[in-house]
Amino acid sequence: MKFFDREQEIEKLRQIEELSHKVSQFTVISGRRRIGKTSLVKEAYRGFPLLYFFVARKAESELCETFIETIRQMLDVPVAGSPKRFAEVFRFVMEIAKKQHVTLVIDEFQEFYRVNRSIYSEMQDIWDSNKNEASVNLLVCGSVNALLNKIFVTIKNLYMAGKPTR
Repeated sequence: MKFFDREQEIEKLRQIEELSHKVSQFTVISGRRRIGKTSLVKEAYRGFPLLYFFVARKAESELCETFIETIRQMLDVPVAGSPKRFAEVFRFVMEIAKKQHVTLVIDEFQEFYRVNRSIYSEMQDIWDSNKNEASVNLLVCGSVNALLNKIFVTIKNLYMAGKPTR
């Protein structure tokens, strides 16, 4: 695929990748369907080790099986047990990232809303608890802007509600 006028976006994603080796990064990429979000991310990270999770409309346990197999193949790490909840998989990735750098792309992120709405708050808790010790570049992509806005505004509001005011 040929990219036109996407040099700045590719360069920015590569800068984020470089920075993520020092400080964990969390990037949200959103836009209408069929505009090339996934292709852009794959192009930007071509040549880099990449965990790519696609959130299909499946049961959470089925998604976890697929994600664990991806981890086994891409990172060549042993996985004990068979996690049934995404929070367990995400916690495992964050633990791996404490030992080696991980770039994780979660595509169609908004679909977790249909799978299990608690995934977002569980991810936030795991991220907040581990990001300072981990070397991770987390990218979430989605195409339903209204739903993504709802997810991230809700998370931001929950996060800010727990913060002391100055």
